[in-house]
Amino acid sequence: MKQQVAEDIFPKIGIFILNRNGKEWLPPLYDSIRANGYPNGRVYLVDNASADDSVEMTLERFPEVTVIRMPQNLGYTVAYNLAMPHGFADGCDWVIWANNDIRLEPGCLGELARIARANPAAGVLGPAFLAWENDEANYYILGNHPYAIQAMKSRSPAPIDVEWVEGSFLMVSRCCLEAVGPLDPFFFLYWEEADFCRRARFHGWRVLLVPSALVRHYGGGSSTGEQQIMPTANQLQSRNYYIYKLTNPFQSFSGNLFDFIHLFLTLIRCPFPALIPWAKTHARIFAGVLRDIHTIYKKWDRDRVGGHPPMIKGDILFPKVEVIQGKGIRISN
Repeated sequence: MKQQVAEDIFPKIGIFILNRNGKEWLPPLYDSIRANGYPNGRVYLVDNASADDSVEMTLERFPEVTVIRMPQNLGYTVAYNLAMPHGFADGCDWVIWANNDIRLEPGCLGELARIARANPAAGVLGPAFLAWENDEANYYILGNHPYAIQAMKSRSPAPIDVEWVEGSFLMVSRCCLEAVGPLDPFFFLYWEEADFCRRARFHGWRVLLVPSALVRHYGGGSSTGEQQIMPTANQLQSRNYYIYKLTNPFQSFSGNLFDFIHLFLTLIRCPFPALIPWAKTHARIFAGVLRDIHTIYKKWDRDRVGGHPPMIKGDILFPKVEVIQGKGIRISN
């Protein structure tokens, strides 16, 4: 009876863990979710065509996890976009996007659920992040929300309004997703969560940091098996930041263009000869963004009028995903 009461009180949360050859990171994350003891949650492994037995290990050792396997590496945005409808079909009120190199601290899910229930205008919630190896604030909190450190240390029960929360672990309401639309596949990877949070705020939703909900993020662990693509990933991160600046719906496109050029001129300065190759790389990225300026303008215009991005890029076929319940039972394709 107590379990039933708890499930009625707390919203149903679907925890979607994005994975690409991250087998070593998954058991500690699964164990931390189990240890949270949240009574109304469901865990999904969103696997981007791993080749390291991540899926097999999950099905064997953690049968409560539903595996949603992608046919190829679809990145962050498309993989989540294809996976989330399965959580909504299971009745989830909120979904969490989680990297695999995450560990939840005790009570994290309960605190997020408490804030979700108390703040109906909240569309996106994010925890406070501890460093992996100690109880200090991690690089994300130090760099983006230093004013939240004291609230985090005191486990303040009051949430803090922010512009965006870190995409390695954030929670989004189904109602917000239905109003704002999915993650924008134009980004593929990097800055997609900041774009989503900004679109949510543009639609009138609150984006909240919850200092009493704590997680640890190793940072980079989710890509340890993909070191060969790191140069490309770094360039993609820079490219997407430029696009993020250009598509701000809160101001005019001409204003965004001014910010974009100012950012480039600031970054391109080369006081040291050793930075010249880095500056040349940014110049190539800048030129590539300019070549896409018409597409970028269309995204800004769509976001400005409250339109939804597509779930996948228009130039690819809609991929089929495989859903496997614990014990290896395939329930849909």
